[in-house]
Amino acid sequence: MDVERFGLNYQMFYLINHRRHPLLDLFYKYFHLLGKGWFGFLVGFVLLITAYKVFLKYVLAMVLQVLVVKLLKYTVRAKRPSAVLDGVYVLEKLRLKSFPSGDTAMATTIALCLLHVSPLWFKVLLPLYPLLIGYGRVYMGVHFPLDVVAGWTIGVLCFLAVYTFF
Repeated sequence: MDVERFGLNYQMFYLINHRRHPLLDLFYKYFHLLGKGWFGFLVGFVLLITAYKVFLKYVLAMVLQVLVVKLLKYTVRAKRPSAVLDGVYVLEKLRLKSFPSGDTAMATTIALCLLHVSPLWFKVLLPLYPLLIGYGRVYMGVHFPLDVVAGWTIGVLCFLAVYTFF
């Protein structure tokens, strides 16, 4: 299935991926690690210790999000940008398929779950986390913008499903 092959998706990809800056390269070299599974486990561990009821919903939302992302990755089987486009700046080599962005879905789920237990100053900053992770996935050359939008959507829907029904 070729869900990503349309002009605007490619144009937006190049617009973001080709706006290079050494400070952004350095920033994303490390910041992108906050979109990986180990960070989700760390957040879960902190919630286990500090907010057990939120922890249970967090685990359900994260498991649901991972299942949806994996199902879509193996069903859609979309290729990474560097496999279909020329001149892609790649800052991270990945092997799984592109659609959707699991890092973005996870970051969105984490941010939404943390809203319930965070102080006001942190609640104001929380939306930046999934936005920066999503932008970074395109900047680093590993996802198309559509992958990121799908990741944000999956994160929101999984959070809403768990917090609505549990």
